[in-house]
Amino acid sequence: MTEHSGALGDLLQIQHSALGDDEAMNLAAMIVDLASDAGDDTALVQALALLDELAARPLSPSNDARLEYYRANAWSGRRATQVQTWPWVSEAIDNELLALRRALNHPAFAQLHRVQKAQIHTNHGNLLNHIGRFVEAIEAWDHALALVPKMAMANGNRGIGLAWYASRLYDPGHSALLAASARSAFGIALANDALIESEGLEPALKMFGAYATSIDRQMDVQAVEDSVMGRHFPLGRSKSERDYRQWCLTERLFLNPLNDICADPIAAHDVLTLPTLVEVGLGREDNGPPLAIRYYNLLKQEYVTARYALYEALTSRSVHFSDRGVLLHDTLDFPAFGFAVERAKLAFRTAYAILDKVGYFLNSYLSLGHAERQVSFRNVWFASTSGRNNPLHQCFVDAGNWPLRGLFWLSKDIFDDAFKSVTMPDARELYDLRNHLEHKYVSVHDNVLAEMALSRRKSIPSLYDIGFDDLTARALRQLKLSRASLIYLSLGVHTEEARREAERGADGLKMSMSLYTIRDNDKRRDPW
Repeated sequence: MTEHSGALGDLLQIQHSALGDDEAMNLAAMIVDLASDAGDDTALVQALALLDELAARPLSPSNDARLEYYRANAWSGRRATQVQTWPWVSEAIDNELLALRRALNHPAFAQLHRVQKAQIHTNHGNLLNHIGRFVEAIEAWDHALALVPKMAMANGNRGIGLAWYASRLYDPGHSALLAASARSAFGIALANDALIESEGLEPALKMFGAYATSIDRQMDVQAVEDSVMGRHFPLGRSKSERDYRQWCLTERLFLNPLNDICADPIAAHDVLTLPTLVEVGLGREDNGPPLAIRYYNLLKQEYVTARYALYEALTSRSVHFSDRGVLLHDTLDFPAFGFAVERAKLAFRTAYAILDKVGYFLNSYLSLGHAERQVSFRNVWFASTSGRNNPLHQCFVDAGNWPLRGLFWLSKDIFDDAFKSVTMPDARELYDLRNHLEHKYVSVHDNVLAEMALSRRKSIPSLYDIGFDDLTARALRQLKLSRASLIYLSLGVHTEEARREAERGADGLKMSMSLYTIRDNDKRRDPW
């Protein structure tokens, strides 16, 4: 048995079975903290065993939720002992993320002190950022800051996430604005009135200061902020367009990195696209623009159409003329029919389909070699698209592509059974809902009486019952996931292009091809 000296060794000798629940929980928390600080993996394994034993007790709901937080901290400590720089497959990451999700979704989470709730949201954001899901990490940190606005760790880690996000952007203007936002977050984290929620955070605060200093050396933050202050960015010509764009801003649905840091009109345009691409040789018959650009155009158009379809579903207040005279029978389960309901279904299906098309994009762009008809967002990451327990494709092993790793971990949320069971509440059944929409039946019900209808229909496996509010909430969640995937895809391509450029070096003849943008007027469907 490994010997542990000092306070950690003393704590490990305590007979926890004789302790009450609260004392045993505090003991476990102290062991996790000390073992993490010491980088003692053996002690962390013992701490996890202690937490497993405590989980077998009839704990109070709040202690049960807190236990998952401590379990996540233990796995975080174990993750820090890993020597692999860019792990794509990691038991520690899997278990840390699962524990954080169980804590966040626990019925007693609301009973925890607001600081501890903010800590859990912060750690969730930190881990999401680590695995490349930086868009969703920002949202997690914002949840923490809604609870404790001056929390040092939430602000500082949010600053780190934004600084990394800025460094991966191909647009220097957007990069500067995200870096300025990061600098503001560091300022709040380092202010005299910042909330430092526990001891031992000095190294983190020192790191925040180093990031802030680095940004100050590289740019004039005030000049960047002044460059956009006072400028007028119109939201649209009509009230209906302005209302729609304001909704998109509020929900962070624009394909624009600025929408991750603000809901101002400057972010109200879908400007994100692919960076400059280099194709070696003229391998295609048409020798036209790279297929990746064509694919990304189509993905964007499908996304913005799904986004507006959901907005239509949410704001519809009248009977659409296409529904008039359609004979339907009342099946006595409080059904909801009509154009708005189908628009919500359409929004969900279209947004979900984007993910598989992202998988197809990766197969083509990275030349992964999978058969086209077998590619999906679920399996594109592996050496084979068939069977179970396939190893990761060699293209991704140890690959230092942060945004593409985010796409990989996003796919686990939807397709991995362990993750599906504890993902965010409005996304738990995304896979089943999509399966029924595509292959079976989805019956939508009026919100007031939906629960009664659902309780009557659970015995019919081919029929998926759902209230209208739940349907639109899941459609919105799927839109957010699809938006994040398109951002990760764009910046992942940017990272890959930089890697390829470094590998090619300066030798060789290059020819450029400039592409014009499609004007809004050219999108009009005029009759011949």
